[in-house]
Amino acid sequence: MRITNRLDLPVELEREIFELAASTDVATALRLAIVARRVQAWVEPIIYSRVVVVNAPEVSAQTQSSRYILRGRTTRAQSSRKAPNQPQIPRFIRTIPLRPASFFARHVKCLQIGNLSEPHLVAVLSACIGISELGWWSNALTPPVAAALCSLNSLYRLSVDLSFQLDFPQLNAAPMFSTLTHFDISLHNHHYHHQPLIPTLKRFPALTHLSVAHGYVVPPVTWCDDVFESCPRLKILLRLSDSLFFEELSGLRQRHADLRVVVMQQPVGDWTARWVHDTWPLAEDIVRERQGLAAAEKAANENANAPKES
Repeated sequence: MRITNRLDLPVELEREIFELAASTDVATALRLAIVARRVQAWVEPIIYSRVVVVNAPEVSAQTQSSRYILRGRTTRAQSSRKAPNQPQIPRFIRTIPLRPASFFARHVKCLQIGNLSEPHLVAVLSACIGISELGWWSNALTPPVAAALCSLNSLYRLSVDLSFQLDFPQLNAAPMFSTLTHFDISLHNHHYHHQPLIPTLKRFPALTHLSVAHGYVVPPVTWCDDVFESCPRLKILLRLSDSLFFEELSGLRQRHADLRVVVMQQPVGDWTARWVHDTWPLAEDIVRERQGLAAAEKAANENANAPKES
């Protein structure tokens, strides 16, 4: 009688095991993709669910769960053979022609792009039209790029710096603005004033979460109230600033009366810090706790002022 170590499992259970392992660690997912064709088909959607395409000289690899870092990088040997000033092509862009047109549109849900050229931006955005989250850092917004952005119609979160021109003419009627619920913007530029942001916010009718990383310019006292007036559905206004945080903590600045305004210290890290260390859950806990305390205090006051039965 022949004894074998092979364990036959139902296909559904086998797939569930591989998908769970791939979701735990990206390095494991990459190894599993070469086990067998069927396993590759199971784990690749997980690998490509989160994609980072950054054209940077030196970027360290990351191993967060369900995160596939695809960044432009050149080895020393390759750089010695490359012509001077020739732009490098990020690996993800080289991968696009190797998959069916619908592959990335169906599987990429979170996309982060930084310091890319116009052709590369158009290529990536045109391939990943099904994303729900977009991070944008140090890219040039041009008419062809804006046209590609207008093809995004299921975006609910947008994180940008000032290279993303909110007043760009071609974006006035962009479909993504109507579905956006979370908007993160970094204003670290002393030439930028907070007040011009107010009219733009009126184009985000579904916005519930707004995060603003302050630069050198202090907004007017009424700025928070103007934001809430422009965004009637807003649940949290998160202000990220070291100076505001320490002033509020030390009592030099009074906390805003609206319980939905949260001031936190700017997260430490590179441009991906807002994604790797997401502050929204913490901000939501703070607002929820405040509202609970306010409701309990209101109920206690009502009970204390209620007429007592004789």
